[in-house]
Amino acid sequence: MSEQKPLLSLETSEEIAPSDMGKSQREQKKMIYKRRRLTLMFVLAFCLFTFMGINLFRNGQHLLSLQQNHTEVKKEYAQVKSEKKDLENEVKLLKDPEYVEKVARAKYFYSKEGEQVYSIPGLSGAN
Repeated sequence: MSEQKPLLSLETSEEIAPSDMGKSQREQKKMIYKRRRLTLMFVLAFCLFTFMGINLFRNGQHLLSLQQNHTEVKKEYAQVKSEKKDLENEVKLLKDPEYVEKVARAKYFYSKEGEQVYSIPGLSGAN
């Protein structure tokens, strides 16, 4: 019978049985599998957080834009509201015949019978 020589480990001079080598290789494969799985999980988590961060940033920028737009619209609304109020007052005044007569005399130089209208260049008429 031929005698089997025990295998030597590179790290130590201990003898390793062939059955132990199989176990060691299986453990290495398990470790490699765990590392790959862990690496894949980290890559997926990184991609997920990156995607969420980009979306969060975009949504923040969009919100900021909408807030600025809202402020501008509020200012415009206040201006239009004030203008509407002024126009409503003018409509009320234009319903008064005395006011209409006054405006016509000031802007268009209308006069009553027997009156003469003199225009003085330095003075401005009624607005």
